Amino acid sequence: PARRPAGSSDRLPRGRHGLPREAVADSQRVRILAAMIEVVAAQGYTDTRVVDVIGIAGVSRKTFYELFDSKEDCFLAAYDILLGRVLEKAETGFGVQPGAPWPVRLEAGLRAVLGHLAAHPEEARFALVEVLAAGPKALARRDAALRQFTGFIETGRSESTIDLPGSTAQTIAGGVSELLYSEVLHGAAARLPARLPELVFLIVLPFLGPERAAAERDRARVA
Repeated sequence: PARRPAGSSDRLPRGRHGLPREAVADSQRVRILAAMIEVVAAQGYTDTRVVDVIGIAGVSRKTFYELFDSKEDCFLAAYDILLGRVLEKAETGFGVQPGAPWPVRLEAGLRAVLGHLAAHPEEARFALVEVLAAGPKALARRDAALRQFTGFIETGRSESTIDLPGSTAQTIAGGVSELLYSEVLHGAAARLPARLPELVFLIVLPFLGPERAAAERDRARVA
């Protein structure tokens, strides 16, 4: 079954239900967004049709276009929700021990994100794979998300004594993103948490050197 966005409610009964118009519209919007995620994850963005989405959501074409301008508009709204969840996981994990060394906070943030993606493979495919097919607006949102992830990594520079190029964090973020993309593309989102130790090693290595990177990798293995 589809994983419904947060705040999802059961389908409203047909006919009179006594709910305010706004509540009805909110329920319909949530169902449409959940259906968009389900259909895109299963069929790909390019092959997704509005008729497929409304069939699963249980709404009319008229209702769909009252709430969204287009398939792309609906995709972007769903992407924003999913991206917000992932960033919230990252920020919560990264901030859970505010006084801890950067690698400890990094590991906590990565653990939270990888666990979330593994638990929601449809959402992972939607946000990491199909976003690449959804047009320039979707790509711009993806680039903005990568910049935020780059910021988490860039924090390591403050604990580094190594003279690193300014693009180091950006390069690492791109590599991590590509690894996540590859795993999800091949239906292996469940493997993502097992990638945590090596990702910690690869991210810490340029900033703090091989010995510290190996120690943090080993700590992530047993945490």
